[in-house]
Amino acid sequence: MNFFTRNLQIFKRIGLPLYVLTLIYTSLDQLLTINTEAAMRNPNGGTTWIWIYGFASLIVGIVFPIVGILVVLYGAKDIEASEKGLWQFIQHHVSQLSIEILRSWGMTLLWSLLLILPGLWKYLEYTMIPFVVTQSPKYDRGDEDALEASSFVVRRNLLKVSAILLVFHMIFPSILTVLFDEYRLVWHTPASALALTLVDVYLFIFSTQLLLSVFESSNSQEVPNAAAHV
Repeated sequence: MNFFTRNLQIFKRIGLPLYVLTLIYTSLDQLLTINTEAAMRNPNGGTTWIWIYGFASLIVGIVFPIVGILVVLYGAKDIEASEKGLWQFIQHHVSQLSIEILRSWGMTLLWSLLLILPGLWKYLEYTMIPFVVTQSPKYDRGDEDALEASSFVVRRNLLKVSAILLVFHMIFPSILTVLFDEYRLVWHTPASALALTLVDVYLFIFSTQLLLSVFESSNSQEVPNAAAHV
């Protein structure tokens, strides 16, 4: 199956739930940002509300991206091999993926205390954690550390992973933010907000599929190498 055929299948399988999830996430994030800015401008003081909105924004920023990537990875599974439904797939992986993501954030923060560049390097190394948690049989058996496995794959495919992150996590989001940020409020400009959400969904699916392809390619290269040493 070629890349674009698989991409179309993924979009057909999980495009709608991911679209709804993304719309809820962006709306909540924008609402929390607006309320936080209003609390900061409050002449009577809004420190308590700033902390409340900040904490809520942190939770939203953790939960929705994790669930979102699980939705895409469920869509990428072979239909014949996927015995569980979407909700069961999320339930099966969400707690462990959350633990590994929080572990990676802790390590990234520790390295960031040294200098910014080491922190960025660790962030890059841990890009493959969702794929290790959901795709690796060795991880399921407890024979593999997610952070180490992710670092190994990224180091072997550094240019590919860096290019994907640069294009889809920095360049495209920056362009969309600069040009269309004021049109993203669904309660002010619903038509443009819905259209931009669709663009966000497709770019997220596309970039996640690219990273998954790198991960799968790296794993497929390990099997012959392992067999050659037997």
